[in-house]
Amino acid sequence: MAAVSAGTGAMGSLLLGKLTALISGEYKLLKGLGKEIEFIERELSRMHLYLEELADMEKLDGLAKGWRDSVRDLSYDLEDCVDRFMDRLGSGGAKRKFMKRAARQLKTLWTRHDIATLIKDLKARVIEESERHDRYKLESYTPKRTVEIDPQIIVLHEEARGLVATDGPMEHITNLLTVGKEKELKVVAIFGSGGLGKTTLAMEVFRKIKGKFECQAFVSVSRTLDLEKILKDILSQIDKDILTRKSYFILIDDVWKEQDWKFVKAAFPDSNNGSRIIATTRITCVANLCCSNSAGQPYRMVPLDDVDSRRLFFKRIFLSEVPCPADLEEVSTRILKKCGGLPLALITLASLLANKAHNKDEWERLQDSIGTSSSLETDGNLKVMKDILLLSYWDLPQHLKTCLLYLCIYPEDSKIKCEELKWKWTAEGFIDTQRGRLDQAAENCFNELVNRNMIQAVDVGYDGSVKYCRVHDIVLDLIISLSDEENFASVLNGRICNSFPRKIRRLSMHSSGKEHKGPVAAIVETKLHVRSVNFFTPVKQIPRFVDFHALRVLDLQGCIWLENKHVKNIGSSRQLRYLRIESREITELPEEIGKLQHLETLDLRRCHSVLRLPSTVVQLQKLVHLVVSPKTRLPSVEFGSMQALEDLAKLNIWNTDNPIRFAEELGHLEELRRLHIFVSVESIKDYATRERLMGILVSSVSELGKRNLRYLHIDEREMCERLFWDPCCTYPNLQDLTLSSCVEMVPKGMASLKSLVKLDIKVFEFDKEGLHLLMGMPSLLHLELEVSVAIKDKMTVCSNGFKLLKVFHYKYSCFVDGADDLRLTFAAGSVPAIRRLRLQLSPMSVASNFFAELGVEHLSSLALLQLKIDSSKVAPGWYNALESSMEKASVLRLNHKLKISVGMFKDDKEWEEVVAEKRKKKEEAREKLAEAGRKTRRQEE
Repeated sequence: MAAVSAGTGAMGSLLLGKLTALISGEYKLLKGLGKEIEFIERELSRMHLYLEELADMEKLDGLAKGWRDSVRDLSYDLEDCVDRFMDRLGSGGAKRKFMKRAARQLKTLWTRHDIATLIKDLKARVIEESERHDRYKLESYTPKRTVEIDPQIIVLHEEARGLVATDGPMEHITNLLTVGKEKELKVVAIFGSGGLGKTTLAMEVFRKIKGKFECQAFVSVSRTLDLEKILKDILSQIDKDILTRKSYFILIDDVWKEQDWKFVKAAFPDSNNGSRIIATTRITCVANLCCSNSAGQPYRMVPLDDVDSRRLFFKRIFLSEVPCPADLEEVSTRILKKCGGLPLALITLASLLANKAHNKDEWERLQDSIGTSSSLETDGNLKVMKDILLLSYWDLPQHLKTCLLYLCIYPEDSKIKCEELKWKWTAEGFIDTQRGRLDQAAENCFNELVNRNMIQAVDVGYDGSVKYCRVHDIVLDLIISLSDEENFASVLNGRICNSFPRKIRRLSMHSSGKEHKGPVAAIVETKLHVRSVNFFTPVKQIPRFVDFHALRVLDLQGCIWLENKHVKNIGSSRQLRYLRIESREITELPEEIGKLQHLETLDLRRCHSVLRLPSTVVQLQKLVHLVVSPKTRLPSVEFGSMQALEDLAKLNIWNTDNPIRFAEELGHLEELRRLHIFVSVESIKDYATRERLMGILVSSVSELGKRNLRYLHIDEREMCERLFWDPCCTYPNLQDLTLSSCVEMVPKGMASLKSLVKLDIKVFEFDKEGLHLLMGMPSLLHLELEVSVAIKDKMTVCSNGFKLLKVFHYKYSCFVDGADDLRLTFAAGSVPAIRRLRLQLSPMSVASNFFAELGVEHLSSLALLQLKIDSSKVAPGWYNALESSMEKASVLRLNHKLKISVGMFKDDKEWEEVVAEKRKKKEEAREKLAEAGRKTRRQEE
């Protein structure tokens, strides 16, 4: 089915599905009404083709724009009408017995008359718009250009960080913060125009020196100050009372007003202990104020020089360091001059050109457009930046324009969870099913927007996937303005809002307070047209969600005070696809939730007081994502009938109404791809019951593994071992496996995991056989391995294993006598793709010749080596020996970063006492586990 879009509204989904269903007789209409529908479909089919052309035009005159907006509005109203009709009447029900069908027809007679009236009114509007189209001779309009970009997954690129945070600026700011012995609070402000990379530079400095301070935090202020939220963000990263006692390092990003700085600064005491603050701002006077009462000073951010600009620009276009072709040299120089050394402008325009033919005419056409295309506002040096962004926006195909505009609902500087964003795109209908599976199509859309630099990756995973993203504030300004023009979404972000559109399609609330009274009333007045409502901050009131017939997305994450009464009518919003509730006061959901037959996502992960889901939840046959708190009890009867379910997170198998029945039902979920399961069989006193439950669970999960299971997270030791004990176990599609409980050793069945990309495993014993088993996994990119018992034999990672491994996190937490070294070394040619090596060790594992024995000099691709001492604090004598080892080791001559995280005890005696205590606890835990094993064997005998 075609997708909903910002340019064409709901036109596509109407033409391809719902009108056809009405005409075909699947839904019974009053006599003669079918002809009305046929007429509407024919007229809309003609309009649809032209509407798609108008959606790709940069400039429209008043006539064309008015017609486009009116037809788009008509499409929404017609779809809402059809949806209400389908929901209220249901299908024709050919299998119903005659009496039941007759009773139903009598019961719905008035409903059908009501729909018939609406259809005739809409037909009149269709005729009117068709006549306007012909009268204005709109066919004479042709789009300036058409752009067809096939959605595809492209490897994500991290672009500007290396050039923005070069050694010069980083060293200068670091010196401003650290050089000297000043104990008073020092503030350094980085200032300059938007798009220069101020936040990037500040974050790199923050990462580099934050370890020198006892506590650290990073917060964004943005244009609308929410002091309470800022302080909560800081306290979530540090202890609530340490600012007055310990040295701190705080990064305060994006300060816009002098008064805002005064409010924020008042929260940070000067305890004369060497604390430091970095602030970023566009405003010169704000930067001066930040530093006025401290020993710091402002730092003006300068644009990239010509050499770095060219390097960044051409590397993005040609994906290598090759020089610019001779025929493009002159035009590229003019383009680079207009970009003015702004990394955001350089990357965005280069990303646009990367998708174009590399010829002079194309480049000159784009160069001529910069500075002359329509800008939303004149803002000094940012006008060119906005022109470049507009060029990139109009170059997007319609579905990507719509997905990008949707990001205007998120607050400025927010860290957006990509998974949540894609679920909402799908729920809104933006993703076209003709492009393949919805999840893959959404992923393609997201990746292409990242590659065009319209959204920015924040947290890139081991396999190149992006977990979080953000929108640059200049891009956000652009899409908010475009959204306002198109009446795509109404955003309440604390700025002055004198009125709301006559029909609110999407509403997003970022602020709390008195200004909520107006939007709440506006939502209720236009509730038949509202498609999504999002609350991103705590609010004092919400509308009663009763009969919101067009509502697709309802995100109540900011409404933590909601009670049961506020969601009791949620079942009346029949078109709801996405529902998130985050309230500590709600204790139950209404039985009517089973009426949400279109619901795809139900996110209750932070509703910790909801102790059970109603039995009607199994009626949600289109539910794809079910995320609940581990405390929430799920129904077992017919749970396996939810055949659309793909994602089942934080499932506590023991917290179901019938664990054994639920374990059986689990194996019936044909489409399940992601499973995170908690189970505590130790709490079952009856041995026979325990064994039966474990057997069924293992069988069900094994069946899921033979089908579509991609992600598996298990939190129970015995289950972990049983699932992978058989060397012939089959999990052909499993890509991500986490075994949270510690198992005896690496299960032999893992040798069959040919598709596994990420593995997180904890073992008591680790030997050469376990190492070779892991090295033999052909697809492994990311390995997290924790070993708890002393390794007897020294093991070598050789050149014939870990061919693709990029990330290796190794934790060796042994406190047993004789474990005086790591007992792991890397041979020449081993792990050729490794980029990040993190070692978390006990001090006893780090001998004086640690770096020399490790063999890290053989890891030619290594970018980051991180050493973390497991006890967190070590004796002074030990640390001095480590420093000596570092100085002698060839590792320091390699081209990679080295981070060491250690602390200090006051003397060797204190350290020895702590180590002795930890050894004792480890041995007690080991003995307890051994006794449990002996007890299990006795029961089996």
